[in-house]
Amino acid sequence: MTSAESDYLLRLATLSLSFVGFSTVVVTLRGALGAELSDRHLRLVRLYIEGGLLVTALALVPTLLEVLRIPATVTWPLSSAIAALIFTLVLVIQFRRRRTVEPGRFPGWVIVTYAVSIAAVLGLWLNVVGIFFSPNVGPYALVLTWAICIFGFIFVRTIELFLHRPPGA
Repeated sequence: MTSAESDYLLRLATLSLSFVGFSTVVVTLRGALGAELSDRHLRLVRLYIEGGLLVTALALVPTLLEVLRIPATVTWPLSSAIAALIFTLVLVIQFRRRRTVEPGRFPGWVIVTYAVSIAAVLGLWLNVVGIFFSPNVGPYALVLTWAICIFGFIFVRTIELFLHRPPGA
């Protein structure tokens, strides 16, 4: 792994961990405003924290493999397989959680987010098997970047749910 690749992934891990900390502060502010967390709030909190920590951990996987002296020819397919498996599970779990807490039709932006996320995960699986291109850092870094951007986008779209002062407070 080059120093630029390592630097990018480590910076992404730092950004992702910062996102987890910031979103935790916002959730804490809700409690300071005297409000309880509904099932919808809990689903979103879990998404922010789990998602951010996953991106942080996945951004560190290639460096760990390098420390273990795993060759680059194995690092990117293995890292991509781990990330693809985890993000596949995240998509399924988040779909089920949302369905349970918020029945009904998904808004358009949610459908687009799921569609692009599924395409991103497919890109990781292609990086595992080396179809269309040799396994490399590019698809891996792109999907991790997409993931933290999506978690941040969802956070921004839903922040008013956390900062809205409950009636009578």
